[in-house]
Formats: sequence, structure tokens, C-alpha cells
Amino acid sequence: MADDSLGDKLRAMADHRGLKLVKSRRRKPGTGDYGKFGLTDMAGKPLLGIGEKELTASPEDIEDYLRAGATSTWKASADSTPERPASKKKPESVDQEEEDAPPAIRPRARRTSRTRAGKQDPVREKAASGRAVQASRTASRNLEVDEPVTSARRSRSAPPAPAPPEPELRIRAGKSADAAALAPLLAQLAHIDIDELAIARHLEAARQAQGGMAVAEYGDLVGFCAWAVLHTVQHGAIGRITLLLVDERRRRRGVATGLLEAATTALRKAGCKRLEVMSDIEIANAHGFFRALKFEQTSYRFARDIDLAD
Repeated sequence: MADDSLGDKLRAMADHRGLKLVKSRRRKPGTGDYGKFGLTDMAGKPLLGIGEKELTASPEDIEDYLRAGATSTWKASADSTPERPASKKKPESVDQEEEDAPPAIRPRARRTSRTRAGKQDPVREKAASGRAVQASRTASRNLEVDEPVTSARRSRSAPPAPAPPEPELRIRAGKSADAAALAPLLAQLAHIDIDELAIARHLEAARQAQGGMAVAEYGDLVGFCAWAVLHTVQHGAIGRITLLLVDERRRRRGVATGLLEAATTALRKAGCKRLEVMSDIEIANAHGFFRALKFEQTSYRFARDIDLAD
């Protein structure tokens, strides 16, 4: 929650300066550019922290950059304000003779800059006060970088934000904690009814028997590949893909190919020189997928249930 509050504060500061804040989409601490930010202008030109593959600027770097920009804007505004020109007094031209001769009518007292000792002329005092207030308002507007930006003001100054980029594909080893995410995927298969606890038990048993599983993530878990090592009389150790399944909404994006490569690597390390695939007839286009990867159909697979009561 604190990271979200900090990101919102930095985004408001960037919007106030007419810039765009870019935030890392890494969710796990210690991975990639987690917790990093970047700045661009509204045209997408990098200004700070935009690396070739990841963001590099810390929250402190972003805040210092934005505050430095606000201070320079205020100074430029103050320097560009012209000074009020000094008032020019008309030179007094008094004839010496008129000075010596007493006037017939007493002249009206000339208005001076100070009407009384210690008090300033009210007119000039009011004008000076108005200039001070105006300068104070200008400085306040330039320095208030944390001022919240309303939706109406943002819509006038910046184009709508683009849609967030799609997460990158990540393939990792499966674990028992993935059982909850695997259950909805297995529900897409016909004649399969299994709960989370059974999935976790089967995965642990397969791991103890030299089997394993790889899962694919696009932010959420979207597919998996399970395998087993079979020791046969005719071929020795064989790696068998027992199930390769990808969410229907994420197919044809290279997920299945990446999972199969991960399984092949693991089976090669286990000493397998041959790879077999069990292609479920319930999965649309599964046979065509394996044929495209140069798998050959070498046999038919027949199956029936065993009655444990016999």
C-alpha cells in the first residue's frame, strides 16, 4: 500500500510538470527492476531512468528531478519580471528673486513621499503591497508540485494513458502450492473431476518417481506440462509427456512450445534419450501441434480403469 501511495504522489508531480511517470510492473521484490521508475515527456521521449531493457531510477531520483525542475521554473519566472522604474522628480526651478521676495499668497504645501515622520505614503504602500502579493502567488503556484491534479485538468493537458503492456511469459518448475491454479485448467478437460488436494498429492508422488512439471505464467498461471520417466525393457529410460495443457484463451502464443522445451531439458538431464507424448483426443488440434514439432505416431494408446475391489 505504501508503494502505491508513493507511486500516486510521483505520478501527480509528473502530471503537474507535463511529464509522464513510468512504473515497474515487477511484483516480486528483488526481481528485475522492481521498485524502479522512469520519466518521459508526453511524446514518449525518455528523460530519466529509461533503460534499454528495464527502469533504473529510484523514487528519490524521480522526486529530486521533478523538484529541481519546479525550482528552475520559479527562478526563471522571477528573473523575467521587470523591476518597477524609479519615479523621476521634476527639477525645481525657483527664481532667486522670487525666493527672496515673500509670496503674496502662502503656497500650498507640496506633497512629499512621507506625510508624517515614520509613516509611508498610503498610495505607494498599497502598490508595493500589491506587487508583493502577486510575487508570492507566482512563487506558490510554481513550487506547489504536490498539488493534486483534477481529472478535468489532466484531460486538457495530457492525452489518455495507453493500455498497460501485456506481462512477459515466464516458465518455472511446478510446485504443490500451484494446485489451486491448476484445478480450473484441468476442468477444461472432459471426464476429469479432481480437487486441489488430489492435484497436490499426485504432483508430489510424480516428483518422487523422477517425474515433474513446468508451469507457464502470464501474470497468472495459464498452462503446464507434466512428465514421467519410464524404465522400459526395449528402450531403457523414456521421457513421457503425460499432459500438456494451455488455457483456451492463451493458446497459439508460444506457451505450449516453451513448456515442451522445459520438459525436454529436464528429461535429458534425467538420462532419457527418447521422448513420447500422450496426446489427449479431447484437446483440439493437439495431434497437429505435435506433428508440427516432428513427433511421429508410432502406436495407439489403449486404456481402461482398474477396479481396486477385485
